[in-house]
Amino acid sequence: MSNLIAPPALPQATREYMPAYQDQLNSVLRLYFNRLTSLIGNLFASAGGYNLSFPYGAFHQDGYTTLTNAIPTSGSTATIVVGSTAGFESAGTILIQKELISYTGKTSTTFTGITRSQYGSSGASHAAGLYVTEAQAVPSATTALAIPYDTTDYNNQISLDATDSSKIVFDVAGYYNIQFSLQLLNAKSSIDNVTLWFRQNGVDIPNTAGIATVPLGPGTTLGATIAAWNLVTPVNAGDYIQLMMASDSGDTVAGTYPPGTTPVHPASPAVILTATFVSRLV
Repeated sequence: MSNLIAPPALPQATREYMPAYQDQLNSVLRLYFNRLTSLIGNLFASAGGYNLSFPYGAFHQDGYTTLTNAIPTSGSTATIVVGSTAGFESAGTILIQKELISYTGKTSTTFTGITRSQYGSSGASHAAGLYVTEAQAVPSATTALAIPYDTTDYNNQISLDATDSSKIVFDVAGYYNIQFSLQLLNAKSSIDNVTLWFRQNGVDIPNTAGIATVPLGPGTTLGATIAAWNLVTPVNAGDYIQLMMASDSGDTVAGTYPPGTTPVHPASPAVILTATFVSRLV
């Protein structure tokens, strides 16, 4: 960093007192202490915090694209053709209108291995041009999901694990404030409860769970709710944190809601998670 102040290289001392050496030493030390004074003054100024840099990370998951070819019937299992599958998992679940559809493979512009009417949703025909968004579903009503992320927005010494994008990895030990918001979507005709909690290095963190009730959807719209809270917890260097999700019915998903046109608004990501450094460990 350009504002780091390195210790000065002091001149070689002479065996006998020499005014020239003393003057040179004084000049070097004066410059060094002047720089220290300036830095300390900036730190304690009213806006001194801008000189500091702490570990932080911001991540989300918001895969979405549009249908290139219409899906003509409610039962078709033909390959689904879209503008792009970039950002989508290699296998998983997509949402079109109110229907959740599973797929087992993808190319750059198609989803393959299609299974319709998943997670309590009903099949329907879908016109070309409709949004296709990504959804994260629990494996079953008795098995939890570690929520993955597909995008790093900002980060400094906090990152996604290279082989498991559900793991948020911390390079620096300390206390961290971890916050999340999760877009929960329900295609069923009954309400559902979803439990969310944190794990650290694969072990549940005590007292971090909460339950969110996801309502029915009105008409052709999915039932939706946002779950959000935060956690302050100590971590050691190399630790990882995961956000876990369970669904009583096994059918509620964490899904991206597409951008809107009336009024215009951005997409609602399936999940947003941020982690910010609070303090060193004591």
